[in-house]
Amino acid sequence: MDAASVLLLSGGIDSVTLLHRLVADGEPVQGLFLDYGQRGATQERAAAAAHCEQLGVELVPLDLAEVGRMFRRGHERKAHVPLPHRNLVALSLGLSYAANLGSRRLCLAVNREDTADYASASHAFLAQFRLICGLLGETRLATPFVDLAKADVIGLGARLGVDYATTYSCLLGYAAHCGRCPQCRKRREAFAAAGLIEPAGTYRA
Repeated sequence: MDAASVLLLSGGIDSVTLLHRLVADGEPVQGLFLDYGQRGATQERAAAAAHCEQLGVELVPLDLAEVGRMFRRGHERKAHVPLPHRNLVALSLGLSYAANLGSRRLCLAVNREDTADYASASHAFLAQFRLICGLLGETRLATPFVDLAKADVIGLGARLGVDYATTYSCLLGYAAHCGRCPQCRKRREAFAAAGLIEPAGTYRA
């Protein structure tokens, strides 16, 4: 029997929805959380852990916080993640971990908007990384949400019963989402497009 699929799990909307989807489909899965010194690492990990606990899935944390702190030097006021080309790093570690586990499937919850917004989530990048996977072994990259808008992902999650109040998206790391950073704006727009209302107190502003 093959080892469980490895899911890169950030605690955000897309990866948490994919976690629930995989479990609903009866697929064995193991979550992999990366702390790369991002401001929201504590909140993200708590969100990822809560959903894994709910579903009986193991969450494996990888601590790269010192790497992130080194990258942030001189950029203390920058709101964005401190690791350029984050998906390149995350997928490389995910592939290595999956190979070590004996898993043949590495899952990334990239959505359609991500492919246009981030070079390391673009179709061209993902195609090249799939080639790398093939060169290095039998683990394959799965991106089942790549053709879905974020609002579509939310709609799918709602049908699966995902509690989005316990997901986390903010770049600034506050207990409640700031409501203004790029990730918060995307989150708000996606919920509006999905026709769903988030609970009061989700955002600071």
